Amino acid sequence: MRFKNLIRYLKKWQQAGLITEEQVKKISDYMKVEFHRQFLKLIRVLFIIGVFWLFFGIVATLRLINIEILKAIGQLLYNLVKPIIVLARLISPKYYRELLSGIACLLGWGLFHWLGMRLRRKSDMATVELGFLQEKELRLGTSSFTMGYILASCAWALFNQMIYPPDAYSYWGRDFIFPLFSFLGMIFFFTIAYFMQDQIALLFGIGFLAHTIGVFTAYYFACYVIGVQLPVIQLIFGICLLFVGLWHIEKVREREDNFKFMFGRTYEWTGLLFIYLALWIMSIWGITFKERYLIEPKAIELWIANILFIGASLAAMFYGAAKEDRMFFNFGLTFFIIESYTLFFSRIWATVGSAIGSLLLGVMLIATGYILRRLWLQGRIFKEPS
Repeated sequence: MRFKNLIRYLKKWQQAGLITEEQVKKISDYMKVEFHRQFLKLIRVLFIIGVFWLFFGIVATLRLINIEILKAIGQLLYNLVKPIIVLARLISPKYYRELLSGIACLLGWGLFHWLGMRLRRKSDMATVELGFLQEKELRLGTSSFTMGYILASCAWALFNQMIYPPDAYSYWGRDFIFPLFSFLGMIFFFTIAYFMQDQIALLFGIGFLAHTIGVFTAYYFACYVIGVQLPVIQLIFGICLLFVGLWHIEKVREREDNFKFMFGRTYEWTGLLFIYLALWIMSIWGITFKERYLIEPKAIELWIANILFIGASLAAMFYGAAKEDRMFFNFGLTFFIIESYTLFFSRIWATVGSAIGSLLLGVMLIATGYILRRLWLQGRIFKEPS
């Protein structure tokens, strides 16, 4: 049925009282798009086939070019950038490659950021009516921003290598090291995150915060993104992140469409991850071992760390159950299982025996569950009165 005939029938149905004028408009608008679906498909096919043949043509053209011509082009490009290379060697003779690569990555970030901003503005324009292009600009803009963030991350990592080598053992015996460019990268991404309300940038910022703490607290042992030598510092930062997340969510009062709510949830789960990784490390190797990491930890350290680990896991499960927050409950449950494994196989059981300790832990957990069940049935906790 042609579109004009459909409109005529719709008007007749409206005059007969079968449908309203608003329904006629909705059906007309919907069918207008549907009738152009094949035309839009033609445009998409032309784009796909065109890109394929364009790529094939570029490859075929390159095969026809003489290798000497390519060498001459390469030499010309090198002569253009040679003054920049000389300047970089004057600034940092040893690490001029890292400096140049980092600057190039920052320029790449600028290009992708500019492209992402253009695509984001275009996605908001009402003139975009082609069905297969709707919201494509928004997705392409997000991809462009992400590519730019990756390049910026590479730039800060390359700049870091100008201060300290990637091999942590090269700094054996040093009393202090601070990854300055990781810290600057953290500020860079946090600024973008809040200015653009971009959660991806926030994740990159938290990642650089983790790298800063990890290098600062782990360079004797290994350059992980976790503080294996001074886990207490990591624990403090995790608690700070958790409270920052709670503050964000309290500011918007559970409005999940607000960017602060999403930021708050991101801070919460990264803070919990920091906290539990630090507690897990302390439950095995002691509260801190710095230069004496080959020495056996004291039993009292393991007892304190494991009690903290158990308490934090149970507290997260209790909070998650009370607030109906699945994230807190799942974190607590997951790391409580990890803690049980750690307790059973770590050296703390040597003080009481694995059999006695396991029985005691099982009885305590069942008793706790029974007490909570009884209190809930009595209406003394969380249960609303009938």
